[in-house]
Amino acid sequence: MLLYDWQKIHKVSGGNVGEIFCIFEMLVNKSVPTHRGDNIYRYSQLDFNGLSFLAHPDVLLFNAYKHSYKEIAAYLATASFRSISDYAATHTTTLELLHVPFADFLVDNIHTNSLLRIDEETNLVHFLYEEVPTEKH
Repeated sequence: MLLYDWQKIHKVSGGNVGEIFCIFEMLVNKSVPTHRGDNIYRYSQLDFNGLSFLAHPDVLLFNAYKHSYKEIAAYLATASFRSISDYAATHTTTLELLHVPFADFLVDNIHTNSLLRIDEETNLVHFLYEEVPTEKH
């Protein structure tokens, strides 16, 4: 599980989707810069912990080559509207559209995003890599 602060990531990156992905990759891999010229050097001293969460960030990162940076950034932004307390209580990884302040704009973007889908009957946003079944040994 990854806890992150979406607003801080967006602010620090200046909204650049490539930089957002760089920060996301750094957080998931727990990367440390090797030298001053490293892309993550400027972000390594910042704290991106927050109340936004991804249950399976490693799966998203592993499959990132299949999706654009814009889709991944939209995935992270949409996931930031979910409640961590709901997840802790019920392990629900979906998002109700009622909780989104600009749902009309979001719905238009979800239809073009391969990582997100809307269940029209329940008005729930489903996250492609959050509903990954866990392995049983």
